[in-house]
Order: sequence, then C-alpha cells, then structure tokens
Amino acid sequence: MSLKKTIWHFVAGGVFLISLAILFYFDFWPWILALSCMIVIIEGVGKYYSQKPRRKTSNKMAPKC
Repeated sequence: MSLKKTIWHFVAGGVFLISLAILFYFDFWPWILALSCMIVIIEGVGKYYSQKPRRKTSNKMAPKC
C-alpha cells in the first residue's frame, strides 16, 4: 500500500471517529447514515488521488489498406 493511500485511510478513520463522538455526544443518531456516506466519499477521493498517473498512449491511427 502506498503512503498516499495510507494517509487517506488515516484521514477517513479520524473523521469517522471524531464525527461518531460528536453524534454520540449530541445523541443525534439519525445522522449516522450521512456519516457513513461522508466516509465513502473521503475514501473515494483518496483512491482517486493516490493512484499513480498513467502514461498517455499515442492515438496514432493504423494506416488504411
């Protein structure tokens, strides 16, 4: 696992635990679904930005016969 990917997992875990503590403190459990959606979004952003850049392939067209 790359360092960037690991950092994004740590960020998502930290956001989840802090948000869960806030929901527990205010006794506002219906927002647990919004919290899980937020974590999925953070993980998706992390996956997108932690990928290695791909080389662009040339789009040369094959000669027509």
